[in-house]
Amino acid sequence: MEHDLDALLAEQVAYYRARAGEYDEVYSEPAMRDTLVSSLPISGDVLELACGTGRWTPVLAGRARSVTAVDAAPEMIAIARDRVCGLPVEFVTADLFGWQPSRRYDTVFFGFWLSHVPPARFAQFWSTVQAALRPGGRACFIDTSDREHEIEHVLPEQPAPAARRVLRDGSEYRVIKLFWRPEELAARLAGLGWSADIRRTDDRFLAGTATRGPSPGPA
Repeated sequence: MEHDLDALLAEQVAYYRARAGEYDEVYSEPAMRDTLVSSLPISGDVLELACGTGRWTPVLAGRARSVTAVDAAPEMIAIARDRVCGLPVEFVTADLFGWQPSRRYDTVFFGFWLSHVPPARFAQFWSTVQAALRPGGRACFIDTSDREHEIEHVLPEQPAPAARRVLRDGSEYRVIKLFWRPEELAARLAGLGWSADIRRTDDRFLAGTATRGPSPGPA
């Protein structure tokens, strides 16, 4: 039911708000982060969705004319602001399932977010991405792959695919967690009118670029 999905999405936001202070403890090393982003055609004015604590934001700002970074958790954004001090970044606190962009961008980027978008909101999310892109713009993303399934605590009988998360204080939360295979994700996007190039970067991660219409070709 829609009400149950809304409750799960609210719990996901609550988890990330509560986790802000410990989020970076298990995040990927800078070298890996830089390598992942460097493989994507990021340029111009960039919109970063679900920016979290800003682990990706300085790297994006180094390649962009400007960055607008959006996240639902003000606690995350507070940390991100400190991380990008002096860089051309504007922050917006908003729920991505209710927010609409007020302008258009050359690139829309999201790191480790697409796996937290429930199937019932997938088309809506990509409609928001489309609304944010200028003609000829690109969506670029990085995420975990289906091979992460074996190390996740997957929860049965949820309103969307979900996994358990536990904080240092022992509190438990449910978060939405999908495990996309590259070909499956590309086919789903094709059904929405996107052309996507999605590849595994190693056993754990996916990197993708998507445009409306014909294949984007080489960057």
